[in-house]
Amino acid sequence: MNNYKPYSYLYKRTSEPAKLKSCFVVIVPVGKKITLRSGDPYTNGSETKIRYDISSDPSQARSRQEEYENEFNWDGNTHNVIVQVINGGSIMGASTINSNNSDNL
Repeated sequence: MNNYKPYSYLYKRTSEPAKLKSCFVVIVPVGKKITLRSGDPYTNGSETKIRYDISSDPSQARSRQEEYENEFNWDGNTHNVIVQVINGGSIMGASTINSNNSDNL
């Protein structure tokens, strides 16, 4: 697995209240951390973005695998969930999953 390339999977609950749950793992190198961007997950129409920013963290003495989950309301229609790991303005890793390809919660 490349640093910052998220391995994502998506779950859906179709009963009320309908929800999507995005789960992903990512490798974070020595001296770095990732944090959820303020305001995310951000939904616009049939697309939700979940963005994580990379920053320095000298206290991180080793590379590691980290796991993250984000659950949010969903209208039950076809929907894309995009996970992005961003350094400054550059996307270092991204993954997109469509709700049609998700598993049931």
